[in-house]
Amino acid sequence: MRLKHTFIHSLLLSAVLMTYPVILPADTSSAAPDTVQSDGRKMPCEPQVLSEIDESAQKPSAFTPPHTVSMPFQQPSHLPDIRDSRDQEAITILTQQNEAEAKEAQEATPVESKNLNEEAEEEIQQIPDPLAPVNKVMFYVNDKLYFWALKPATQIYSHIVPEDFRIVFSNAYDNLWAPARIVNNLLQLRFKSAGNELIRFLFNSFAGVGGLADAARDALGIKKQEADFGQTLGHYGVGHGFYLVLPVFGPSSLRDGVGLAGDWFMYPLTYVGTSHLTFGQSAGISAHEKVNNLSFRLGDYESLKESAIDPYVSMRDVYDQYRKKKVEESKQ
Repeated sequence: MRLKHTFIHSLLLSAVLMTYPVILPADTSSAAPDTVQSDGRKMPCEPQVLSEIDESAQKPSAFTPPHTVSMPFQQPSHLPDIRDSRDQEAITILTQQNEAEAKEAQEATPVESKNLNEEAEEEIQQIPDPLAPVNKVMFYVNDKLYFWALKPATQIYSHIVPEDFRIVFSNAYDNLWAPARIVNNLLQLRFKSAGNELIRFLFNSFAGVGGLADAARDALGIKKQEADFGQTLGHYGVGHGFYLVLPVFGPSSLRDGVGLAGDWFMYPLTYVGTSHLTFGQSAGISAHEKVNNLSFRLGDYESLKESAIDPYVSMRDVYDQYRKKKVEESKQ
């Protein structure tokens, strides 16, 4: 009986030993290093491996859960990234610069547009002409008077009287207007011009035989210093008032009409005519002066009228520009 039990134990042991090699190489690569889970029992490993496993188990683990790891390369979530902050700062600076440039442009544009508008207004601004219907009628009358009477008379006069004689007459009339130029230069505070005009008047009156020759220009090099009372009024800021077309005299204004009357008070023939000359003689002298001066400018009016779309408006604009230029010259 004891042999029988021993034999049975031997068979069981042999069965166990036969099954051991099969269980041992079970998939240990995916299991933990110290144990292989099979049927709930822990299988022993080699002593060296086991000691290494024990040492590693005793050492603190280098692995730390993610929420406890200190990562210096990663910015906290509540702080902006340095590159992003620089980019944001650059964008802010550029935005501020753009806003400043836009603001300057907006501020400069109205100034520039205002300056352009003012220049345009100055160019467009014309002498007031509230009496345009009356002035146009007078312009038409003077136009017919010129072509029907004044121009033919001047052509005949130019044909009969040589140019040298006409220059002599022109010098004499010009010398008679010298007192008006002297006074107006003084009123405009142009003392040098007033002094030169006085020397010219005295020299021409004596050396030029009553002004028949412009001796001061030829001998002394002193030219005529233009000045009139209308220019003097403009020098002190008096505006045109409004446009006027005077009979025979042509384009004028309220200011220059008053100035023309003032100049006549400084014209010597005004006093000679009232005391020694009849009205017809005074009118004849004035007509001769007009024709004689026109003989040197014959054809100018025709050229202006032919080139103008509206001769009345063109004449008014030319007169306005001419008088503005004279006023500006008085301030130099």
